[in-house]
Amino acid sequence: MPAVLRPPAAEIMNDPNDTAHIRRQVWLIVAAVVAVYGLLRFSFGPLPQDPAYHLLADTRTCLGIIPRAGDVLTNLAILAAGLFGLALRPRMTVAPEARTAVNVLIAASILTAFGSAYYHWAPANVTLIWDRLPMAIVLMSLLALVMADRVHPLFAREGLWPFTALGIASVILWGVSEAMGEGDLLLYLIVRFGAGAAIVLLLILRQPRHSGTIWLMAAVACEIVMAAFERLDHEVFHLTGGLVSGHNLKHVMAGAALALVFWWLRVRTPLSAKTGSG
Repeated sequence: MPAVLRPPAAEIMNDPNDTAHIRRQVWLIVAAVVAVYGLLRFSFGPLPQDPAYHLLADTRTCLGIIPRAGDVLTNLAILAAGLFGLALRPRMTVAPEARTAVNVLIAASILTAFGSAYYHWAPANVTLIWDRLPMAIVLMSLLALVMADRVHPLFAREGLWPFTALGIASVILWGVSEAMGEGDLLLYLIVRFGAGAAIVLLLILRQPRHSGTIWLMAAVACEIVMAAFERLDHEVFHLTGGLVSGHNLKHVMAGAALALVFWWLRVRTPLSAKTGSG
């Protein structure tokens, strides 16, 4: 029989005042993101998807049936990371407030592998939607978990669905606007890079409630390397003589980053109130 998720030593008391306070903070964050989007949209107009984004370096076919095989098959690294998280789940140190966020993170990681493979099979804006949707959910659920560790444990519960809804809405807004002939990627970029920056700042500026920060920092390092590989897709392909492309390696680094996050959830231990109050 699988082990039960182990909560931290000190369970969080569900004080109605704390819950209401955290809930207000969550919606203020969402409102601030929407306000920033509105201001930038009004000032600079829509930001369409660059068509050149789909012109990836690796166009090789495998066995005559898998197009763009390097980019399709390297999503196995992301799938492996998601399954790794699923296998570790019963032994993770997770409070009741955070269990749903962890489950969503694992499920979205697995879905990202399939969504990304689907996109790379036939790169286009319409297939890119199914790549970005689960990625947005991964990022938003991770943000909720990091805020729970660095700000208040209730962020994992109260922040999960509003943040996830914002991430999904940013992708849908882009997809619908592209279909209407005036693509607007702006909200998605604000959500994606804003959440990433928030996670990094929280890791640097706030004290943790759990040990194992080194694993999260390693995941951030993988994300930085991943971004570099994505930008240097063609250059890496040429430098390696067509062996691997930057986008191939991006998928490998994304899988490594997710695996490190799941390992953090597995090995972390609660810190004392004195050292981990944040």
